[in-house]
Amino acid sequence: MRTRVAGYAIAVAAGTILLWSGPAAAGGAPIVHGRPDKIAWGAYGEIRIAEDRVRGVTDPEWFSFGRVGGFLTARASSRLDLAAEGAYDRSSEDFTLERLEAAYRLRPSLGFHAGIFLVPLGRSNLNHESPLYEFDERSLVATQLIGVPHAQLGAGAQGGLGTANEWPLTFEVDVVTGYGEGIVMDAAGGTRIASGRLNYGDDNGVPALAGRIAAHPSQNTEIGLAAETGRYNRTVIDGVEVDQARYAHVVVADLASRAAGFDVAAEAAVVMVDVPPGIGTLYAERQWGAAFEASRPLLNPLFRSWKGSSLTGAIRADAVDLDRAILGDSRMRVSASLNARPRAGTVARVGWYYELRRDRFNNETPVAGLTLSLSSYF
Repeated sequence: MRTRVAGYAIAVAAGTILLWSGPAAAGGAPIVHGRPDKIAWGAYGEIRIAEDRVRGVTDPEWFSFGRVGGFLTARASSRLDLAAEGAYDRSSEDFTLERLEAAYRLRPSLGFHAGIFLVPLGRSNLNHESPLYEFDERSLVATQLIGVPHAQLGAGAQGGLGTANEWPLTFEVDVVTGYGEGIVMDAAGGTRIASGRLNYGDDNGVPALAGRIAAHPSQNTEIGLAAETGRYNRTVIDGVEVDQARYAHVVVADLASRAAGFDVAAEAAVVMVDVPPGIGTLYAERQWGAAFEASRPLLNPLFRSWKGSSLTGAIRADAVDLDRAILGDSRMRVSASLNARPRAGTVARVGWYYELRRDRFNNETPVAGLTLSLSSYF
């Protein structure tokens, strides 16, 4: 009982700091300190309280950090920008260096970058800072198939095509280190792309190719298609050939738009992995999943005197099939969230979810839970 009370006390104290520290950020954009045209920095944090029920048995998590990170940018010249960002993320259970990058603008519609950066596998990987998100948890597509957050070492080009009278296009093409053998070697439950992410080095010596192209039919609509493909295993160890080249491919399609007063977003992913022979009954070669979410403002502002505040409601349905060859090894979930923002860039969420998990033998496990999270830039 004392532990539970202490957890609540810590959460309330930390939540108060998160909700009311620092200046407000206009439009929900990140709060930046310093001067963006010279040196700027910022930070964000998220605390979480949850009570989950697995097969009717309560499994409380009274206090945890969902995501805590910071960023630093420096403009070295009118064309050269430097950036660094790192965060502890609950999904990876580790500190992740997400950016250590230099970007050079050749012209307004074309630039080049190199270093460690987020691979452009969909909007959820490129934009996943917790204060701007409507849900306490990311979608199953993001966590189970893409492995958000997912950063790699590499270099590439970014830019735009088209005019305002057409459908403007943005693109990114990168050569990166690619996924590692953890896809299979560190995935006890079966093939898991997320176990091979965050590969800052290149064990097999062969780079991977990643890219994304997005169309913008209107100011509030974006349609994107992204992919990453490359070898993930080592074929030679100490001069001895131990395996043939094996490849992993991830394809992601995403949509964000506004319709009938709702902000809607959808994401789908397909994973194809060349699994070594002999373990195909335990490790999947094909996986797929999809997620759809919609949110709508309910109150704006919360009270007449609270200018800049808002209350929104959101709902999401998502599912992943982690092995297309069998009936089991899948997850389906529906989530709802009520989000109060006393100021832009800060959110207090009350969430609920219900999930059905099936193991490889198609045994079903129902899971449900309530969550409270507080997240803010500061």
